[in-house]
Amino acid sequence: RDEPVIGFVQSLLGGDRSTEKISFGSEAGLFKGELGIPGVVCGPGSIQQAHRPDEFVAIEQLGICAGMLGRLVDGLCESSLPA
Repeated sequence: RDEPVIGFVQSLLGGDRSTEKISFGSEAGLFKGELGIPGVVCGPGSIQQAHRPDEFVAIEQLGICAGMLGRLVDGLCESSLPA
């Protein structure tokens, strides 16, 4: 939680966003554990609605995610975060 990338992604989302550890599958832990590369898992929708027969993501959430990803690309191009 002290990694600069976490604060960077939080700033892209706007507002006061909390962080939490997750207990579902992601390669982020492997990148950190094996290579020392920190990661952030984020995306549209809710994990409570994921990986179910009636899984869905609201259109509004897709728009919010698209905006965040655009800001992510812009921010990475201008960033002084370590590579």
